[in-house]
Amino acid sequence: MRCPKCLYADTKVCDTRNTQAGRIVRRRRECEKCHYRFTTVEEVKILDLKVEKRNGQLVDFSEENMAKGIRKSFNKRSVNINKINAVIQKVVDDILETGKNPVKSTKIGKIVLKNLKAVDEVAYICFAAMFLNFENLDDFSRLVKNIQKESEV
Repeated sequence: MRCPKCLYADTKVCDTRNTQAGRIVRRRRECEKCHYRFTTVEEVKILDLKVEKRNGQLVDFSEENMAKGIRKSFNKRSVNINKINAVIQKVVDDILETGKNPVKSTKIGKIVLKNLKAVDEVAYICFAAMFLNFENLDDFSRLVKNIQKESEV
């Protein structure tokens, strides 16, 4: 790793820390020439995963697009951002655990719904309204009633 200050090619790692269940590694480095200290971040990215859309089209998996949909479902909810990020991370882990490539977009939606339901029922309903393409108010009402029945058990 080159030093960002003097561009010397040799740096040493002073400290390493894993974050977000080991998906991100933060390294504190020091230049061996000028002794400038800086931090680097290494993150695992999913590069070769394809998603099969409902119309059959294959597209690259975008964690950011999926995360936008999840964040949208928490809109105006007082939920800690770390909790939302944990949901996003759990969804990505679950997608990878399927071992499928390409993975169907409907499968991704079901994984998101499962994880949202465990964290926040209102966010679950908001995402379901987007994902399940409700036709009318009765569809929405049925979903809410099902959640209420499950909560009573």
